[in-house]
Amino acid sequence: MDEDLDDTGADELSPRSSPRNRGRRWRDMSDRQKRVVVGAVVFHVIATTFTLRDLRRRPEDAVRGPKLLWKTWAMLNTTGSVAYWLLGRRRGELT
Repeated sequence: MDEDLDDTGADELSPRSSPRNRGRRWRDMSDRQKRVVVGAVVFHVIATTFTLRDLRRRPEDAVRGPKLLWKTWAMLNTTGSVAYWLLGRRRGELT
């Protein structure tokens, strides 16, 4: 039984050591993977900032759907910001 435990006392089959979770920790990532993650986070922050600013300035009737839905979706996921810019805005002048 003791041979199944590593030097920390954790079971070898614990969720942290499962093959599916390998490479998920920052220290286990390659430099390239880290750059991709940082780039994705920077893109998400910039896209979300522009989306929220546009939603704040745009009148309710110039947005397809509820503004709260678009704000929430944009903050939770980058696809929310992309979808807003492609589908959520009605074309026309800001008033």
